[in-house]
Amino acid sequence: MSLEQRSNDQLKNLNINSNITQFSKPYHHQNSNGANFYLLELSLSLKRYWWLFLASVLIAFLSTLIYLKYTPKIYSARVSYELFHLNQVNLQQKNDEGRTVDLEIEFLNQYTIGLFQKIEFLAFFLNRTGLTPLILFDLYDPTTDTYVLPNDSLSPDEFAAASLIEDAKNPVFVFHTENSSGLTSLTVHFRDPNLASSLANDGLRWANDYLLSLEIIKLQRELDILSQSLSKMDSNKYIELNSAEKKSSFSISPFALENLQQRLIDRQIELGILEKIQPGAASVADMKSEIGVLEKKLAELGNQKASQSKKYGGEAEEIAKLRIQFAQHQARLILLQSGQQPLVRIIDRAIPPKNFSKPNAALILILSFVVGMFGGVLLVFSVDFVRKAKQRLLVNP
Repeated sequence: MSLEQRSNDQLKNLNINSNITQFSKPYHHQNSNGANFYLLELSLSLKRYWWLFLASVLIAFLSTLIYLKYTPKIYSARVSYELFHLNQVNLQQKNDEGRTVDLEIEFLNQYTIGLFQKIEFLAFFLNRTGLTPLILFDLYDPTTDTYVLPNDSLSPDEFAAASLIEDAKNPVFVFHTENSSGLTSLTVHFRDPNLASSLANDGLRWANDYLLSLEIIKLQRELDILSQSLSKMDSNKYIELNSAEKKSSFSISPFALENLQQRLIDRQIELGILEKIQPGAASVADMKSEIGVLEKKLAELGNQKASQSKKYGGEAEEIAKLRIQFAQHQARLILLQSGQQPLVRIIDRAIPPKNFSKPNAALILILSFVVGMFGGVLLVFSVDFVRKAKQRLLVNP
């Protein structure tokens, strides 16, 4: 008789089945120490293959060091600037964020940003500043002063300018406008710290000169148009004045009347000075006689002035406006040509950075350490799994 049958017979004899609670499903004891078991197994595996774990961490760390050593370093230089109005009128409106925006300043800022995306402007800027050999240092031979360019259709300056804007994912020139202060900053990302600061500072300086030259050319063109308009209107007034004088000796235009009034004022001033210096001179009497004639003529023309003012009033007002506009444009032109009024003024100049900004060495080293640790744990478990599998095959072939 087997042991199992003997145990069943003993239970029947003791008659204890009626005192035992029957469960519908068998009870399985759950191992509450399962997590501790896995941790213990992990610690044992790591102790057994600690050299694999350490090798994984060291390989990841050394690989990262090699990557950081041979990866080109990118330095960032930042310069802040402000813009000035081209005209005297300020047009403002609120944007989507509720902030008041000067439309002319916003337009000028967008135009300035657009300059750093144009090959023509960048090529002109690099040529004038002599930065092309520094940017194309790997293609430039200083002994012969020649470049080995893969694209012969572009000049060295144009090729260097294209290389600065060809990578849209990693741009060299990055603009940012602060919502609180409204100031705009230009950040230049480049492999050389000194060249990064030069591109930032000199780039904005040449952008200002470029915008000034465009504004000066525009003002000169507008002044020529205003000058031609004034000359034409003055010529028409002179013709009208002659025809009016032929019709009547007393018919005169407001333009001629202004000249008579100015002549009377000049003669009165000269008379006052002459009476103080030479009161007994014979010319004093002649000057008084001339002043009397002018006063009489102006008095006679007083009535005609009222009737003629309706005819010439509109033209005189238009001429006055043109003269004021001409004077404003001329003053603006002189100010811009003197260089006293910039359009782009640098507030905080860029300085050569001491540390590179890309790649982020600290973050990459931390990530490599974490990857090395996880890789080491995975490698240890893989080797331990293979070892145990071989053992099971040896025990149960």
